[in-house]
Amino acid sequence: MACRVNLLSSLHDLAPCGPLYHRLVAAIQQDAAVNPSQELAQELDAIVAEAHTNLAATSLRCWRRLYTDASIASALVSTPLDAIAKLDAAIIVSGAAGEGRLDLILDLIQRIQQTISPFVDVKTPHDSEGNPITVLAAPPSLAAFQSREHKHPFILRAYAHHWPALTDRSWASTDYLRAVAGPGRVVPVEVGRDYRTDDWSQKLVLFDTFLAALDSTPDAEQPPLYLAQHSLLMQFPALRADIEVPDYVYADLPRPPGCAPPANDEQLVINAWLGPGGTISPAHTDPYFNTYVQVVGRKTVWMAPPRCGAGMYATGNTSGVDVFVAEHPEHPEFDSLVEEFAMRATLGPGDLLYMPAGWWHAMRAESRSFSVSMWF
Repeated sequence: MACRVNLLSSLHDLAPCGPLYHRLVAAIQQDAAVNPSQELAQELDAIVAEAHTNLAATSLRCWRRLYTDASIASALVSTPLDAIAKLDAAIIVSGAAGEGRLDLILDLIQRIQQTISPFVDVKTPHDSEGNPITVLAAPPSLAAFQSREHKHPFILRAYAHHWPALTDRSWASTDYLRAVAGPGRVVPVEVGRDYRTDDWSQKLVLFDTFLAALDSTPDAEQPPLYLAQHSLLMQFPALRADIEVPDYVYADLPRPPGCAPPANDEQLVINAWLGPGGTISPAHTDPYFNTYVQVVGRKTVWMAPPRCGAGMYATGNTSGVDVFVAEHPEHPEFDSLVEEFAMRATLGPGDLLYMPAGWWHAMRAESRSFSVSMWF
């Protein structure tokens, strides 16, 4: 019981709590995996109750800590629903007092919940056909993300619903974007729907001209303009205040070979992706972990694990396969080596997609779309 060992290693500062401290140490030292006795559970519950009484009667911080750790220990020998209730009580009653205790409690709750009703493969009306990308029912704690959730892609629906970019400073408003930029600003855009085609190009245009194109009715005879993978939030710093960088980007994660963090001071690169419906980012890999947030509109995501590279017909980090069409007669190994493992989902406003480094991914805008990627 690793959690029991961690608790024991940090109980010394609870000594001012006197005899109850010694009772807690003695109870935790019992190996519940070997001796899951009712007496142990009752003793831990009694310690929690007495700590609660003392917590209400005195301002000594040690009682908050003791209540927290006793609740954690009690949860470890309880049934799943009782354990969750006890861990929540530790947050509510004592504020999860103690270094690292809140992350530990949230991690334990999530682990217990997954034994009751797993959070994986939750279908929602947003999901596209095919293998779904995992949708988590709640944001994982930083501890849970660092220990296990970073290993696979996942979606958090409506994660950013409270961002100013989706509320009072909406990025859906081109008038707001014009006001932030001011007159005369220019931005780099891609001309064309897919950078693998011969008619694709890049150029600098006035930001106002680009926004006017977004506001206008699409013209089938005119190639679309797409502001892609651009540090727009660095160019227009006011936009940075409209988002919140998730704590996940500061996690200390094991990195695959060749996947060093960005070389800037923050070890973080924030890019904007803004364009009309129909624009595509072909399947490719990036050497960074990525939290990708859909701010405006809807975007379909296709993903496949790194082991599928042999069937991607890649040049460098970019695939030659159009993953958004149903048949691939020119790429037979794609169907045999990749399709079985490929995953799809559609992101809506506020949805966060986490992508591990090295995973294949492609994007297709289903409407006017504004997204933010955060490489770390």
